[in-house]
Amino acid sequence: MIDVKSVVATKLEGAGKHYASDLAAMSHEALEATPGGQARAPYDFTYEVVVVNDRMATLLRGEKPGAWPFEGWAVAPDEFRTPKKAIAEIERSIAAAIEAWSALSDDELGREITTSSGSSMTPLDIALMCVQHMGYHDAQLNYVQAMRGDLAVHWE
Repeated sequence: MIDVKSVVATKLEGAGKHYASDLAAMSHEALEATPGGQARAPYDFTYEVVVVNDRMATLLRGEKPGAWPFEGWAVAPDEFRTPKKAIAEIERSIAAAIEAWSALSDDELGREITTSSGSSMTPLDIALMCVQHMGYHDAQLNYVQAMRGDLAVHWE
């Protein structure tokens, strides 16, 4: 029988590792650039990933994350705008999500959680949303890398 909790924890961990590996492969200049002069900078969407991971961990712990903290797109604060800080924050936020997921009992996996937007999700929905959201933005990192001539796969 498949242990859903272990499988999901492994997926969360893998998505976080891939994201951090791609961040580590990029220069500060690449992470702060806005492709085409208008696209979001990788620092900004990476900051969004950290905020979403933290909010999802909060929901999994049965706490209320409050209202979405941004009007429009998330913009990373100045202190976030270094590769070292961005990597550390991705790693911290995914560890928080994994910890919150792993702390759930099997009986809690089917409970309904109401998000700040009013939608209803299960803990599994929330954990998989973290994986999907990181994958979506990691693909953006990969695209920025490719536009800058880096076609390597940086995942371990």
